[in-house]
Amino acid sequence: MKKTITFLFLTVYLVSSGQSRIEKETEFKKDSISNLLDMKRLSNVVESGEAEKLYREFLERREIKIKFEQKEWLKHNNDINHKSPRWNMISDLLENYLNSELNKSQIIDLLGKPFEFEQRVVDSTSEKLNLMLYPVGAYSGFGIDFDFLVIALDENNKKIKIWVEQH
Repeated sequence: MKKTITFLFLTVYLVSSGQSRIEKETEFKKDSISNLLDMKRLSNVVESGEAEKLYREFLERREIKIKFEQKEWLKHNNDINHKSPRWNMISDLLENYLNSELNKSQIIDLLGKPFEFEQRVVDSTSEKLNLMLYPVGAYSGFGIDFDFLVIALDENNKKIKIWVEQH
């Protein structure tokens, strides 16, 4: 089971590296692990524990908690980096900054302009909410898809709900 998980993680990690075919071919010449068809090398990586180490590092990076710093948060406002430090600020942000009934303009003053404004009907309540989405990196699941801090506002633009979702 352990080998299956590390093999799956490593496969997903390599597939999600974002390299073009030419870059992958060039990288293949340097290191055959970049080619998913080199199962012997991949198997050796799993056997050696290297894949498990990569997976542990990935999990640890997801669990790091740091203090919310507005300047650092704003610096990554248009960041498409999968490893944004925003993810690690979420706990402090929720506990110490977004815990009161803030309004839309106060949230924008704190977090900057959202990546996206969206209106969506929430399934559980069937109510239509105005949402503000802030990218926070790609840490949930296998770390492939982006995660967003979602702030739901009522019809008076007051914060009513907060959650993180994957897109």
